[in-house]
Amino acid sequence: MCGIVGYVGKENAVEYLHNGLKKLEYRGYDSAGIAFFENDELKIIKKAGTVDNLFLYIQNTTANIGIGHTRWATHGKATDTNSHPHKSFFGKVCVVHNGIVENFLELKNTYLTDIKLTSETDTEIVANLIENFYIKTNNKLKSIFETIKLLKGSFALAILFDDDNQNIYFAKQTSPLCLGISKTGNMISSDILGLDAKTIKHVDLQDGDFGKISKNKIEIFDKNFIAKNVKYKHIQKNKATATKQGYPHFMIKEIFEIPQVIKNTTKIYLSKNSPLKKINKNYFDFVERVLLVACGTSYHACKVGEILLKNYGYDATSQIASEFIYCSQTITKNTLCIFVSQSGETADTISAVNSAKKYGAKTLCITNIVSSNITKICDYTLPINCGTEIAVASTKAYIGQLVALHIFAEYLYNQKMVSFKKAKEIYLNYDIKTDEKYKKISRKMQKNIKKLQNLCNFIDINNFNQQIKTLIKEVINAKNVFMLGKNLDYVTAMEAALKLKEITYINCVAYPCGELKHGTISLVDQNALSFVFATKKELLPKIIS
Repeated sequence: MCGIVGYVGKENAVEYLHNGLKKLEYRGYDSAGIAFFENDELKIIKKAGTVDNLFLYIQNTTANIGIGHTRWATHGKATDTNSHPHKSFFGKVCVVHNGIVENFLELKNTYLTDIKLTSETDTEIVANLIENFYIKTNNKLKSIFETIKLLKGSFALAILFDDDNQNIYFAKQTSPLCLGISKTGNMISSDILGLDAKTIKHVDLQDGDFGKISKNKIEIFDKNFIAKNVKYKHIQKNKATATKQGYPHFMIKEIFEIPQVIKNTTKIYLSKNSPLKKINKNYFDFVERVLLVACGTSYHACKVGEILLKNYGYDATSQIASEFIYCSQTITKNTLCIFVSQSGETADTISAVNSAKKYGAKTLCITNIVSSNITKICDYTLPINCGTEIAVASTKAYIGQLVALHIFAEYLYNQKMVSFKKAKEIYLNYDIKTDEKYKKISRKMQKNIKKLQNLCNFIDINNFNQQIKTLIKEVINAKNVFMLGKNLDYVTAMEAALKLKEITYINCVAYPCGELKHGTISLVDQNALSFVFATKKELLPKIIS
């Protein structure tokens, strides 16, 4: 969840870093830091705590090049020392890093036995490896190239060398990273939101890319150290979704946007250019099994998709992306793998896609970012239209994913029925007008999508918001919180428990209603609070009992 931002240009770099890091606060972090050149001297300032706290320690400067970072602690606790940027032992290299280098201890023991490290991080290993190769080759790009060949895992790197105050160097593998171009200079960021408002074009980097940016030039090389043509894209920013618009914080604003998300996402599938029309009609003919794969909130969306597809007679299973590549399971060319990711850049989910493709599986993704990495490696994409999601905890994107899964589950079932009719026509050797049947099914589906769209007219979030305010004191004072439900309501309970933990740090666990009595009931006392989701009338007597 870390954030990277960098600027090199004609204007004050520190201001760009401050603004960019503030925009990336939504990613969640526990410390922040920046590195910049002041009078040809490379300076590093980093602190545990907030971005605003960091900039209390930064005085006015005329620097026109710098890199910044917000860190969520993975290797080592949240301290000033473990915060990014990290400097190499001899001070020649400074690095900020998103991702996890899985073999950092092996690299340390192989290449850096004589180097004394100051932090507990994997990132400091990267800085020292680059310095090690730079001392040997006296070539900055070569030193980065040799380093990233050794790294296992995911990384997005922004790099400064102490003898070069004109260029920011970078490298990318799995973790997102993009470049921004404006009239005042060039930028680098882990998210397009981190780019300045003056940025007019951006460049999406591919896995294995590395290179450098100056105030008026961009150079990119591929994993074989071959120069690439830079492909620019114009930025289309939605200012409405990137500002609070009077709400106290982004999360409540985005909850209030949920009805519009339902309307916008269904609109995609009602249009003449529906992404479903781009899928080969025979693509799903021999699907025997469906796997739905994701992380966190998106995994809960997959749990809903699993239930929906089972209701249509499919052998469907949802799996956590980080476990997917370790599961002993049968995946064939007749397995359909559906990958769900709000950003389309989730590292574990991307790894799962690559694993599925090795087995020849059919791959489809559901994402909010149609230009993301996941859309480039999956066979087909089902977009959702949620606008920019700023809050740390996904809310409106979850609803968009559910909409897409409802639509796709019905679509897949319809394709199955059409395929069956085609087979019957061939076997019995008579014309049942399959195309006409398909058109009829298509019209029925359009009608059902419109019904789904109309749900947005029945959601009164303002009224609901007022009702739940009475529960706040009870939640705050609870020692344990349990979220309970059956079937689809159990999935809602799982998502609710995740939200409560993530935002309030209150311990909360979700269970199917019938499972509470199997051991966990021992934790229920006067200090426990239970939420029960009960939206199915036919299940209500069982839930109450």
